[in-house]
Amino acid sequence: MSRLTLLLTAALSISLSLSAQFTTTPEALKTHVSFLASDALLGRGFGSPQGLEAARYIAEQFEMAGIKPLDGRYLHPFTARMGILNISGNNVVGVIRGSDPDLREEYIVLGAHYDHLGWKTKDGDTLVYNGADDNATGSASLIEIGRNLLEREGELGRSVILVAFDGEESGLLGSTHFLEESVVAPHRIKLMFSLDMVGMVKAHGGLDLKGIKLLEDSDHLVGELAGKYGLRITKANSAIEQRTDTAPFGKYGIPSIAPNTGTESPYHKPEDTFEKLDYEGMAMVTNYMSEATLYLSSREPLSELTGVEEGEDPVSSVKSFRLGLRLNLGSSHHNYRDQYFTGKSIFAAGGGLMTNIRLSGNFHLQPEILYETRGSKHMDGVLRTHTITAPLNLLLMSDEDQMVRRYAQVGGYFSSHFGGQISVTPIDFETDFNRNEYGLIYGFGMEVMNIQMGLWFQKSFSDFHKEPDNRISQQSVYFTLGWLF
Repeated sequence: MSRLTLLLTAALSISLSLSAQFTTTPEALKTHVSFLASDALLGRGFGSPQGLEAARYIAEQFEMAGIKPLDGRYLHPFTARMGILNISGNNVVGVIRGSDPDLREEYIVLGAHYDHLGWKTKDGDTLVYNGADDNATGSASLIEIGRNLLEREGELGRSVILVAFDGEESGLLGSTHFLEESVVAPHRIKLMFSLDMVGMVKAHGGLDLKGIKLLEDSDHLVGELAGKYGLRITKANSAIEQRTDTAPFGKYGIPSIAPNTGTESPYHKPEDTFEKLDYEGMAMVTNYMSEATLYLSSREPLSELTGVEEGEDPVSSVKSFRLGLRLNLGSSHHNYRDQYFTGKSIFAAGGGLMTNIRLSGNFHLQPEILYETRGSKHMDGVLRTHTITAPLNLLLMSDEDQMVRRYAQVGGYFSSHFGGQISVTPIDFETDFNRNEYGLIYGFGMEVMNIQMGLWFQKSFSDFHKEPDNRISQQSVYFTLGWLF
């Protein structure tokens, strides 16, 4: 083959490749965002008239693009109890039917929440939380992804559901309702994307794809396909993001991915306005997500996660084992059980690794391994130990479907002191003090998404001193902070 023929063939291949690309424009996205994030919509608060206006705008855009309504209507209302009030919201739902007879009854859900924090008054002025990046960007991208997929509808294998969720900022209400009410049967949903804050590609240095490693073809998606649209993937893992609408889908065992460009925008502040966004980067994300959805619509298998069976309880598919990090800060003192006094408190701290094992929807077992430094102050100076501690706690959690879950805990611990001193004198663990310790832990706290915060009381049952007439026990109280992956 001549060099000229090779060059012509290469040029034709490049031309065909470029013609196959999606071509959403930055201007189209800016039009949607500037409307949704305008002062007139007063921050699109959940249950507000302006939130309903935003829902109707998205529904109109679906209709103009040719996206069909699900079950004959775009707006799917739901009610959520908030305090003493029942608040009404609306999900906006459209559908693009797949063409593969074996796959068209399976669904890929593309979601983005359109609600934000509303407005407040300060010093007589109205402060609007416009929520341009969070999440007018995701809603705008959702509209244009739908338009793109319709252009190549005949190539879709699975059907695609487009959902603009309401009530995300109030506790993932719209996405939770969508699943619990089986607006689309959960066992038919094979994949979910939640576009939440995708307007800062340049500032973030690329696009995060949390959860993408759950997919069989993740290497292609974060490599060749992202490169086709000039995108750098800045984070790719197998963890389902718990702070957005992927979380309820993850409970059903559905692989759920969160495209996101970080919090470089003024997150949850009135300054999150439409003119600050990177619309060229948004267009790259929109076009990339369009092609990724088209590609995945015909892939089989999609993931090792298979979702729930028809009628299966979603709690059974919640991730049952999580690793995490623990930090404890507080105080400790010694209780002299044969005397009328106690030691004075000193600063105590601990940190290390934790695991959370779900035994059922409300009961969790939490073993940990921690380094601790604690002790007491008395007339000979400060006594401080350095210790490896292994707590084992049983947590009774509030209901599984809550975004903020309270818990009570009780358990025990075993400690081994590997060092310490009284003032500047090393502690003698061979003749004077016991190296090992065991006791009781009890406390309470809350878990917000994947963050635990609480108060932890630790009381020794064993004696620190080896002399039987000099019984000393350790007591500690900690403010605890845990992060579960």
